[in-house]
Amino acid sequence: MTFTSLNAIDDGEGAARYAADGKPTIPAVTFNGDVLSFQHPSQLASLLQLDVGDAQPATAVAFSLLDVLERWIGVLDGVPFDALLEPTLSRGRNIRNLTVNVYRPIRMLPQSYTDGLFNWFTNEADLQQESFLRDTAAVIAFAQEIYGEFANFLLEQGDALATNDPALTGNRGDMRFSELLVTQRFHAAFHYRQIVDFFNTGGYGPKPALPDTIVKEIGLPENLY
Repeated sequence: MTFTSLNAIDDGEGAARYAADGKPTIPAVTFNGDVLSFQHPSQLASLLQLDVGDAQPATAVAFSLLDVLERWIGVLDGVPFDALLEPTLSRGRNIRNLTVNVYRPIRMLPQSYTDGLFNWFTNEADLQQESFLRDTAAVIAFAQEIYGEFANFLLEQGDALATNDPALTGNRGDMRFSELLVTQRFHAAFHYRQIVDFFNTGGYGPKPALPDTIVKEIGLPENLY
């Protein structure tokens, strides 16, 4: 299959194409003249009429995601607030911002499971939320609160995830709730690896990497940063 991959924020061809396509929520794909935002490979597979094979059980994915969220909170402990405001290699975003970016959509999951909607806006929405987090304790408390909400959701609905997998609509395309869980787990693990590297190279560690078993289960490529 022939395709072209462009960076929407490179100030070059990618940025020009992004503007010409109406600045869709990214990642996005142009197919047969239509611009579609997506999150999960299954959305592209459906578009291309491809079979992606069997998915991991939704309940297992949800509890694995909860594990990553708990580990994230643990690595923030004892880190000076100034360190949370330093730019990282994740497009220059700081760890306070990345924490908000990872945990805000998790807060939305229980309601999405009920109403079938998942509209996830970042950028200004993340910046507004993070402006209230003015020390390390506040960043940790924010993450802990959302972790607790998601843990309670799984206590109530965890078994049901195995048989009830509602279809969702939203600004990042249509998908099943189980697929949304997969994307959010990958998102959290991807950024977890970044912040652990930042802490350890900056002298704020040692902070633990994700266990190899979790990395393999999530399918996080070794060379993807």
